[in-house]
Amino acid sequence: MPSIEQIKTYVTDQAAQDIIDIASEGGITYWATQPTDEEFAGLPEGKAWTIAEGTGADPYFGDEREVDAVHYLSADDVREAYSRLLDLDQEYVNQEYHGYVVQSWLDRDEKDGIDAAHIDAGTADVLVQVACFDEVRYG
Repeated sequence: MPSIEQIKTYVTDQAAQDIIDIASEGGITYWATQPTDEEFAGLPEGKAWTIAEGTGADPYFGDEREVDAVHYLSADDVREAYSRLLDLDQEYVNQEYHGYVVQSWLDRDEKDGIDAAHIDAGTADVLVQVACFDEVRYG
């Protein structure tokens, strides 16, 4: 198991951003909705991303926006989730998602860190869930 220092070195700020981008473009959209300006404005110092847990309004079906909670994440939160899913004894996800995280670690390099190209929408989803909830609640 890599040390937290190694995780911090190789899960760069850009890699954490890539994971959040992948998640927001399709991974978490079934349990999270676009944050409002007010929710974005509540971003605490030291946090970089706003995750609104809930469903968006659907004017076609008459559904209103419903938010259960707003979560604020930092790159360190993403790194911690990555570290937990990288652990060979992790019990958060199946072998497929775990394998994507392991492969991203194995293909890391000194310049760019982990290879986030191995992180698909489903893997990004569980990384964000572990960062938000310390568990996989959805999916």
